[in-house]
Amino acid sequence: MRVRCHYCGYVRAKNTTRQVEHLAGCRDFLASTEGQQALANGDLMTPGEANPNGTDIWRGGAPNPNLAGVNPRKGPKQARQSTGSMQTPARPNAQKPSLASHLVTRLSAALTEATQKPFLSHAGCGTLSAAALNQWLAQEIHISRALVPFVGSLIGKVRIPETSSLTSDSTYRAIDLLCSAVNNMKKELEFLESTKRKYNLRVDIEEPHPATQGFIDLLASASSPQSSLLEGLVVLWATEHCFCVSFQYAGNFMSTMPASSSYQLPSYLNPAASSSNMYSGGDKNADNPHITALHDAFIQNWTSANFVRFVSACKSIVDEVANAQTTGNGKTEMTACERRFRQAIAMWGQIWPEVDGMGEEEPADDEVNGSGEKPIEIDDDVDAEGAADSPYGGLGAIAAHNRESISAQ
Repeated sequence: MRVRCHYCGYVRAKNTTRQVEHLAGCRDFLASTEGQQALANGDLMTPGEANPNGTDIWRGGAPNPNLAGVNPRKGPKQARQSTGSMQTPARPNAQKPSLASHLVTRLSAALTEATQKPFLSHAGCGTLSAAALNQWLAQEIHISRALVPFVGSLIGKVRIPETSSLTSDSTYRAIDLLCSAVNNMKKELEFLESTKRKYNLRVDIEEPHPATQGFIDLLASASSPQSSLLEGLVVLWATEHCFCVSFQYAGNFMSTMPASSSYQLPSYLNPAASSSNMYSGGDKNADNPHITALHDAFIQNWTSANFVRFVSACKSIVDEVANAQTTGNGKTEMTACERRFRQAIAMWGQIWPEVDGMGEEEPADDEVNGSGEKPIEIDDDVDAEGAADSPYGGLGAIAAHNRESISAQ
């Protein structure tokens, strides 16, 4: 950190300013030919009085040609190993915790069991009976109807604060999502009714089964005054997430079915001749309109791109509201959210009709209880471990989420 003057031997700090100050007053240097030349060129002026015609070598503004081949720290100059910028990489922003991801990870086994039922695999393969589909649809309509007042009660919990940026406030974004959810659920009821008429599905009016009633009671409990807004949002997202994952599982069986037969036909069986063939099938599901409804309406609706984005928007709002909370007992809130998510999964896994290996509805087991229904099982131990006519459009929250997802891609 110190240098010695070659002319007078004076030791000084290794600093450009000190160098200029010393050389400007060093008699031995000024008496030398090199010093006289530096004075004539104006190189010994202070930086504020720099001569625009000078070389700036003595002030450190340009490299000294006599030292070009020497690296003062590493000896002889060596080739640089990297030609890139030596800037220090920016420190990545800390990722915010995700409550939704935590819940899915913690209860992944229960979620898989609830959303991968034989009913769904038969639905994707096209082997589900009409009776089984009609029974499920009769119960699903009860849940779709209960979702409307459920979301309405969640809207009643929202209190929008005074803020300078309303659109970036998590509470405002939550009510934006809830308003779009009510609109979607209204359209979903219309979608279910129109699909029944279009495919002539004979859905009887039934009372809610115990599992269905349990799900409806869960919606009422999660939206009650005793429950927080975050708990209600977790149940909303859990319901839509289960819809999406379940029918994506069913759709996987559709993609594995062969698109066409591998048999080759004789050349004389042209399209005109085959039209009168007694084995000509025409529409592959002409005799099974309920299978056509499953493949062309229900599975397509609950796996469409718009619905997937809607579910993803629900997940994002859950995380936003959870991260925005700075008061209260975080452990108590986390425990309540885990309990709600666990209950939603348990109820969801029991709403599917039991089917046998042929996709037919299994008879009720009369030994379980007098009504012939299976008992509801809920693990409530809190300490344990698209279609073109899809009803899902979007309002502000979904549109913003779509823009973020598209820009991220």
